[in-house]
Amino acid sequence: MVRVLPMTMTSSLHLASVAAVRSVSNGRLFSAPNLPRPPLISLRTISQQEGFLGPRGSRFVRNFSSVEAGAAGNMAQASIALKQDEALEWVKKDNRRMLHVVYRVGDLDKTIKFYTECLGMKLLRKRDIPEERYTNAFLGYGPEDSHFVVELTYNYGVHQYDIGTGFGHFGIAVEDVAKTVDLIKAKGGKVTREPGPVKGGETVIAFVEDPDGYKFELLERGPTPEPLCQVMLRVGDLDRSITFYEKAFGMELLRKKDNPENKYTVVMMGYGPEDKSTVLELTYNYGVKEYNKGNGYAQIAIGTDDVYKTAEAIKICGGQVTREPGPLPGINTKITACVDPDGWKTVSLNVIIINFYLVCVAYTETFWL
Repeated sequence: MVRVLPMTMTSSLHLASVAAVRSVSNGRLFSAPNLPRPPLISLRTISQQEGFLGPRGSRFVRNFSSVEAGAAGNMAQASIALKQDEALEWVKKDNRRMLHVVYRVGDLDKTIKFYTECLGMKLLRKRDIPEERYTNAFLGYGPEDSHFVVELTYNYGVHQYDIGTGFGHFGIAVEDVAKTVDLIKAKGGKVTREPGPVKGGETVIAFVEDPDGYKFELLERGPTPEPLCQVMLRVGDLDRSITFYEKAFGMELLRKKDNPENKYTVVMMGYGPEDKSTVLELTYNYGVKEYNKGNGYAQIAIGTDDVYKTAEAIKICGGQVTREPGPLPGINTKITACVDPDGWKTVSLNVIIINFYLVCVAYTETFWL
């Protein structure tokens, strides 16, 4: 049984140049705005006229030009570095939260029934868009403005999807794993791992599959405000992924565990402790650099205060922005979308808490089927 505790809501550097001369007598730097200005002469042009300066003079001008170019390059690099530092520092202060995860299913009613009757979720809302030939539904353990939820999308006539090898599972915290498994079996659900302690630990877990084959890990825990507690994805370079999610998305590395006997390492990353918020679980299997993403799992949505700064930070950290930041047609909400170094998609939304789930409907239905 899932017991839910109430959750509380929670230019670049511009350098201005002035005409200045240095006093030979005392080294003061002063402006001379009223002095007559001689015509501008290009040193590079003079350097080409060797007869004007002579070989030694021309060589001096060429050397000076190289130094000048190097100084300009260093200044530009310093400006870029400052801009990057400012963007990454802003990420740490941004107000972020994991909002929902999107994936596709072949029989929406059957999946809703499984989630509500076997996993204890609530159907929060459902909307059919016949002109676009799809229906979506949001389910979870509490209101969308304070809980992480799933968004299921059914595209008319598509009854099967390839989940691929990269997506791992969703995690759900329950108070009694064995009792939950018995209920799932009684409802005709598929159990792929019987209840028992996790290898090398004491936490009791089990694995089940929904009607489309998406795996759910049941974790035995006490009451929590966020039962839908994990999204697990596999990555090809764990250190690269950790750095990306820390810097580009401002997540915290909560835990890292290496399992050399079974040749894999897992990390937990998120915006709060594992027992009170949803976390992203990244798994690296030794020697496996790429995975098949399939076409079932879609993306995670994350709330942000500024999609423009978010997109800038993503680019700085090596992510690919697949939708440039900007407003959605006809509404005030702004979004940006990207893929991480492994190709996993994330969408960031700049929203007002009061209306963002109404806004998210428009966004998900219009752009990401």
